[in-house]
Amino acid sequence: MTVALVLAVVRALRARRRVPEASAQKVNRRNYLSRVLRASRDKGVRRLHAVVPNLTPAAGNEQLVRIQEAWEKLNTRGEVRVVTRESHEGIVAAAELAARGIEVRVDRSHNANDLSFHVFGGERDSVVINHRARRGDRPFLLNGPEPAQVFQNSFDQSWDVAVPLESVLAEEALRPGDTVQQACARSHGVRAKYQLDDTVTASLVRHVAFRHSAAVVFIVGQPGAGKSTVRRHLAAKLRALRFQVVELTDYPFAFHDHVHRQIALEGARGEGFTAHAGGAFHVRDERDLEPALRSLSNKVWENRGHTRITLVEFARSDLAAAFQVFGDEVLAAAQVIHVTASAETRAARLAQRAQPPKLAIVGHTIVISPSDDHQLPSPAAKALYASDHGHQQLGRITTLKGRVHRIDNDQDDVELDRADAELDAFVNAVVRPYKASRTVAA
Repeated sequence: MTVALVLAVVRALRARRRVPEASAQKVNRRNYLSRVLRASRDKGVRRLHAVVPNLTPAAGNEQLVRIQEAWEKLNTRGEVRVVTRESHEGIVAAAELAARGIEVRVDRSHNANDLSFHVFGGERDSVVINHRARRGDRPFLLNGPEPAQVFQNSFDQSWDVAVPLESVLAEEALRPGDTVQQACARSHGVRAKYQLDDTVTASLVRHVAFRHSAAVVFIVGQPGAGKSTVRRHLAAKLRALRFQVVELTDYPFAFHDHVHRQIALEGARGEGFTAHAGGAFHVRDERDLEPALRSLSNKVWENRGHTRITLVEFARSDLAAAFQVFGDEVLAAAQVIHVTASAETRAARLAQRAQPPKLAIVGHTIVISPSDDHQLPSPAAKALYASDHGHQQLGRITTLKGRVHRIDNDQDDVELDRADAELDAFVNAVVRPYKASRTVAA
């Protein structure tokens, strides 16, 4: 949403008299900040989402310190999220907020530097807007759900395209071909440059570690071992640590080939696929699934160079052949979680889950949504996955040496306590070398 469009919305709302008349007189910056502070201290407020392109470090400024303190308190009883643009001053200010537990993202596409807005939600909805021009600050105060929703939509758009502060810092610390020691040395330089405290530095180190050596995390294992559960739980854990995460599996690509075959479209995709009741299928040979695996590999390659962490789930009896599809360059910055369970446990889970795909008609489009808990026909289970030699196969892949982590998922873990502990151990294993290396010059 552009400055002109936002201001046009403000004027339209005022003209329709659905909200009280907004203040538009020229005021000094202290008055504008006082308005933000008053709204931030309102006990009825439970949420603040703000786009502040010109975010300013407190640097001893009492008024800014009080605003940061108010936002910290608000964040403990609700949620505070802030988007700013990429600048040295903005990153320093963002780090100050992050040290107080506030989540900040950097919008690299944010070219407008004269409009900020704060959307307050709770018992009363309000928006504090400031149109900053050469002649001074021009704040507006709008009350009510209608203007709040307009600016909330704009915030959501900015938030979705913005990058977590920690990812921006990690990107600055990394160079292609860096060793662990070099990445750590640059991380210390970034800490000094932006005056990061210990909490933000620890988060920076986590992001550097994952971007450098776990940009892709493969979750592999036999059907029924619990790969999807582990993948979803790891994704939630990483998002809580302010990573952006993409989750991929090969099943949608395989299901695409299955449908391609069943409706007799031209081309070789889907050869060897046989349909089963419940929307399931099996293949005559695991090599028939290679096109799906290559499609998955292409998606992984598309994510390379981005700040996102990619979680990749698939099941294969021949893991050595499967990993060759992804190539050494991807594997060099990857980790593997091998999920295991006994044959009896896997068979019981497969018998219980059997979620068929969902079909829906949306306009003139037919949408088919396969489930993670899809059925595996018994012929496929017996022919392709009769035994699990994954651990031995992974041990022979030299590119992955020292980066394979096993999770025993033989027992049903309803509360996910065991999985949580093992995934914490996985995160710590990725980060540990970057905590230990501190002295090598960049």
